[in-house]
Order: sequence, then structure tokens, then C-alpha cells
Amino acid sequence: MRIALTFPGCHRRGGVERVVFECARFLASRKHQVSVFANEWEALPNSGIEYHSVPVRESPALMKPLRYYSACRNAICSAGIQALGAHGCECPLDGVYWTHSVHRAWLEASKQFRSPFSAARIKQRLNPLHSVLLHLEARHLRDRRYKKVIALSSTVKADLMRWYDVPESDIQILPNGYSPEDFSAERRTSLRGEMRAKLGFGHEDRVVIFVANELQRKGFRPLVQAIASLQDRRLRLLVVGKVSPTDHCDEIEKLGLAPQVKFAGPSSDIAAYYAAADIFALPTQYEAWGLVIVEALACGLPVLTSRLAGAAVAVREGETGELIDRPLDASEIASKLDLILDRTFAAEATTPEEIEASVAAYSWSTVLERYEAILSDCFGQ
Repeated sequence: MRIALTFPGCHRRGGVERVVFECARFLASRKHQVSVFANEWEALPNSGIEYHSVPVRESPALMKPLRYYSACRNAICSAGIQALGAHGCECPLDGVYWTHSVHRAWLEASKQFRSPFSAARIKQRLNPLHSVLLHLEARHLRDRRYKKVIALSSTVKADLMRWYDVPESDIQILPNGYSPEDFSAERRTSLRGEMRAKLGFGHEDRVVIFVANELQRKGFRPLVQAIASLQDRRLRLLVVGKVSPTDHCDEIEKLGLAPQVKFAGPSSDIAAYYAAADIFALPTQYEAWGLVIVEALACGLPVLTSRLAGAAVAVREGETGELIDRPLDASEIASKLDLILDRTFAAEATTPEEIEASVAAYSWSTVLERYEAILSDCFGQ
């Protein structure tokens, strides 16, 4: 098949971007003609993948999704594509629509965590970008402009049916996966000493890693408060992602955690940073899946996350991690973090290899064989 994969990014520095990167890599390895339409990408040499630039002006920000949609649609129309894999609402219509989040469901879920007159809630209501995204999402889903819809979990499937009346027969559940060559307990062990030295962590430090490209929804603030409440000077918080610490610097200073929090910036090799860590934490308020959760488990890291993450189904409570019910509750986060710390550093701790084995079914090769089959069924190849 000649397949177009579309999303603004195709690289290993983000969530959806990583999925598009892995889809392109896998489908090219299966001898399909793969074209990536994006405005930034990490090229795979000698893969045969074609990369098509979809340039979009950065401002005003609310127009970016509409501009990408229009420019990408025109580029694909002139390229003679047989099959289309759309990875976001800003992508062209009539493809296999992989639902990495349901924006309408997130806006509804956010009301649980933001009081009606809070600054965050008011800012959200006044932000015109949400209206743009809802319009584009509705065009794909409400207007049935898709060949098939992929849901990351049964919860996402329920959201699609609830908010857009998508027929159950139109939905296939397919989780995100991980790359065993990049994420493994063996690789984590081999890089551990080098990465801890590079980041300035000592032998006695207990490193909690938080990976995200945004802070508020992912639960950064209550996580910081939880770490402060444990009053353990051995704890370190390593933040990896394209985030700005500015909004939280004052609180970190006030809590006396400045020496314990390190912002490392974004990376194309997240697994190298997992190597420096002892625990992964993401107390998210909403996560259709949570690619980083499975990747952390594949590296042998115990995980702390919320039940609201789709990938929570991959966590075995009391064994490979802990789940929280209230992602804004710093005391609950602290309690569960303390449980993981005690278990991780105990003699009878679950080994990294056992944690890795628990997510073997989520390897990209397994997941993307099903994606390939869906594309083939939809486009008659």
C-alpha cells in the first residue's frame, strides 16, 4: 500500500509524535510505501520513508490546527495516496482516525478538577482554541468522515459513543505500544551509572521521573507537594519534556525543594533518562492512554499513575506500581509513592525484568500488525 501518515510532528520527543514515528518505521519495514506529512520530523535514514513538509504559521495559535488541516489536505490530494492514517483532529478527513484523545471528553473531565470560578476554568472557557479543536473533532466523528476509528481503550471507546454517537461497529480498540530495542530493563541497567553521573545524582538518591510536555493536566503540582510532604532529602524529581518551570519555581522554592528538582528538557531518547530513575510518576487528570506509562514499565520502572489514565490497565497494583483515585490529592500521592519506595528498595522487590515482562503484549510489533490489518481492510489492499 501507499500510505500517508499525518500529524504535525513525527519524532520521539512527544506522545502522539512518537506513535506516528513508530507507525512509519513499522509500515516501512513491511515494504509499504510510507509518506509522512508533518511540519517537523525525525527522519529514519535508509528506511524508504518519504517526508513531506506541511509548513504552518505559528500565530495566532488558535488558527494552527485549521491551517494544518487545510495545507495537509491539499498536499495529500496531490500525492496520489491510497491509504490515510490520521492521528489527530487537525488531520484530513476520510482516513483511519486514531483517537489519541477525545477533546470533548477532556473538557468535561476537567470540570472535576477546576471549580467554576477558578482562574484555570475561566481561562479554559475563554480560550478560542478549544472551539476550533471541537469543530475539527466533530467533523471527523459526528459527521462520520472516517473509514474506521481506533480507540486506545474501552474508556475512549465509551467516550466516542457517548459524545459523538460513533457506532460501536466503527470502533477498534488498539492501545499504544513501546519499542523493545529502546525500552528495556537491560538497556536501563547498562545506562544507569552513566546517566546518573551525567545528571548529578548520587548513589543514595532516590529518583522519581516525571515525563510530559505539559505540567498542569499531568499532575506536576500535587506531585511536588507530595514529595515535599515526605521530607526525604534523598528524593529527587527529574522532569523530562518540553515544559517551562517558570510557573512553579516559586512554589518549589517555598517548599524547599529547589535542590531536589531537576528540569532536563525534551529528549528523543527518553529511555536514557528512565535509566537514571528508580520510580516513574504521572498523577494525570486525564490521559486517553499514556504512552510513557508503558514505556516506563518496559524499562523495569515501577509506576505511580492515576486510574484516569488508559494505560493504568497495564499496571499491576501492589506489584508493578500503584494507582491513585484523586490526582489532585497530594496526600494520596505521597502515600502511594511511599508504598512504592518501600517496595522498590526492599530485598523482595519485583525485579526490573519481571516488570518489563508484564507489558510484553504491548510491544509495537504486536500492536502495529493490527494497525496494518485495519488499514488494509479499510482501503482494500
